[in-house]
Amino acid sequence: MHYITLDTNTWIYLANGTEPVKLLNFINKEVNKGNITVLLPKTVVDEWENHKDKTVRQGSIKHFNDIKIALDKILKLLGDKAEKNIFSFLLDEKDEKDEKDEKDEKNYFKDFIENFNKRKQEVENAVSDNIKLIDDLFKNKAVIIDIKDEIYKKSGQYALDKKAPFKLKNSFADALILFSFLDYVKVNSIQGSIFISYNTDDFCEKKNGKKLLHSDLTKEFNQAKSKFYKIVGEAINTIEKDIVSKEELLLIEELQNESNWSDGIEFCEICKENNDRINAVYFNEIELIDKRKPIIVNNPNQTELEFSKDLPKSKTIGQQMLIEAGNCDWCNSEHFKCVECNCTNAVWEGGFNKLKECEGCGLEYLVSRKYDKDGMEEIEYTIPKSTETCEKCGNEFDKDEMIENLCVDCENEYSYG
Repeated sequence: MHYITLDTNTWIYLANGTEPVKLLNFINKEVNKGNITVLLPKTVVDEWENHKDKTVRQGSIKHFNDIKIALDKILKLLGDKAEKNIFSFLLDEKDEKDEKDEKDEKNYFKDFIENFNKRKQEVENAVSDNIKLIDDLFKNKAVIIDIKDEIYKKSGQYALDKKAPFKLKNSFADALILFSFLDYVKVNSIQGSIFISYNTDDFCEKKNGKKLLHSDLTKEFNQAKSKFYKIVGEAINTIEKDIVSKEELLLIEELQNESNWSDGIEFCEICKENNDRINAVYFNEIELIDKRKPIIVNNPNQTELEFSKDLPKSKTIGQQMLIEAGNCDWCNSEHFKCVECNCTNAVWEGGFNKLKECEGCGLEYLVSRKYDKDGMEEIEYTIPKSTETCEKCGNEFDKDEMIENLCVDCENEYSYG
């Protein structure tokens, strides 16, 4: 009999395909055969119920959408008639391809993207099936471990002593999961049990370039005669040899490394407020329009017809910039870093499509959210032009055209009659 415990994030990664789904099916099959017992701390059950829908479903669809956006960009680079050379900005000479080759390349990507888009429903169905399987496993087949009072006390003491898993952040829920598992296997004299967690920030430390179980926890695992793994496939390979290939393990570890050990890691404000959890937010650079810095461009809608001669021949747009925006790896909530003061701001669910002040410097942002016909979420960032309303005439003016609460004209009229 093999006894295994997975923390909440690890179940989520099995459900959304970060780890091969064959591992989830293998665990379920071996549980049904009586070869594996899943030990399930009550904290994992509670966290799974709270986050299975939003975190698993949104996370997997967001990953799908990110890939689709990248593919669409490639398609645009190729041009509608395959007239563009995608390397033209990089290479001095045009790539030596004939027109037929370019059209074949265009059609290849177009067909590939169309086939990729058709699989979105398959992805959603697969995620739903995985959630149902895990629900059934939790409710009908796992051994639930209640959290004893002494486990709360022990976790609190580790927090006071700033031992792992409290090195980087407040990880009380993670401590409850780990210590309740270790206590259960010791009390029941279970040897060779397995604990699996992707949470290497809390449970591991770097030694010789590798992430290993933290020295603060090594004694605890030795006393419980248990083993720690940071990848499900690596752990299951000890039960069923080579169920996951070395190549797959390397790929999973690469994905894990991209999500952990980041310099200047930021934490989710929304998780902290709502669930007393501190989870990481990872950022990418996206486009921002700063309307405080106007740029005049030719109006592409301007015509040369007689009736349109009085229409403006140019229009004003904002300066294009980059802003760091990202999502919590737990609740998927939106965050961004202010371009002026670098303060991290969370966008709460009711904060989209309205002005939001930076919590650091007060700069106003408009974070717009909309959905396309396929249900894909699109987020746009804008810094609106800074204006104030004149209290006398009621018109809007740039703030630098105001004197206290009056526009320049009204102020002159007030001052000089």
